[in-house]
Amino acid sequence: MNSFQSTRMKIIISLLCVICFMLVTNLCSPIVDEDDSSSFGSPCLQPPMKFKKRYFVHNYNHLTFLEAWRQCHAIGHRLATITSEEDSQLLQETIVNSTNTKGPWYIGGTDLGNEGHFIWISTNTPVGHKTGYFNFSPGQPDNAGANEHCLEIGRWGGVEWNDVHCHAKSRYICESVSPIWS
Repeated sequence: MNSFQSTRMKIIISLLCVICFMLVTNLCSPIVDEDDSSSFGSPCLQPPMKFKKRYFVHNYNHLTFLEAWRQCHAIGHRLATITSEEDSQLLQETIVNSTNTKGPWYIGGTDLGNEGHFIWISTNTPVGHKTGYFNFSPGQPDNAGANEHCLEIGRWGGVEWNDVHCHAKSRYICESVSPIWS
């Protein structure tokens, strides 16, 4: 290879690198939201616009919050998150069809480490993030005894949220989430 061919090859490689960089930074950026924490393959693929949730009520084991979180994870699910009225309605329907319709059950909210700032442990997102949805029972969360850092539902019936001691043994609700590709 002579010097002319070598120089020509370097220019072609440089141009290919520039084109690849432009494709990655310019073509993909309108599709991917910076706040999107999705892990669905290539950032250039259109992410799913909707997700299908299914809840699973576990009435037979009484576990601490972290034990429930680990148990859901062990079966390929996550501790339930509730981010909309639609989620609350689906959860209520699931409970009605379960073997025991009286709570309480752990869900995936916690403010461990940052009192008063609840996150969904399964997604590491703040409760209410992007949706503004909260469903606390009246007067809740109250952090009774300065030691209530985990969320449950069904304490007083329904699917309203209550903060509770994380070491209490309780039943729990897991969820599975799958993308709906359009």
